Amino acid sequence: MKSKHISREKYIETFCRDTRIHDRQVLYVSAKTHAKIRDITHLFREYHITTTSLIDAILYHHMETYRSILEELKMEKHNDFLDRFNRKSDENE
Repeated sequence: MKSKHISREKYIETFCRDTRIHDRQVLYVSAKTHAKIRDITHLFREYHITTTSLIDAILYHHMETYRSILEELKMEKHNDFLDRFNRKSDENE
């Protein structure tokens, strides 16, 4: 996948927000990924970001960036489920 280049300012604006997350959920990542995220947060110490707020921003950005693809996949899965459900209902009659 080709990386998308954005300015340093846009990167900081998008990902380096000190977000307080009040209703947290557990999310596991590999130790290697966690170490890399921790290293990135240290680069932006002056913005007071945490590994949690950085991961939250990255995931939110990903979901917004690829919203149409994700919605399309969700609809396909939903339709596949309905098709399977309807076939089972037809078989039981």
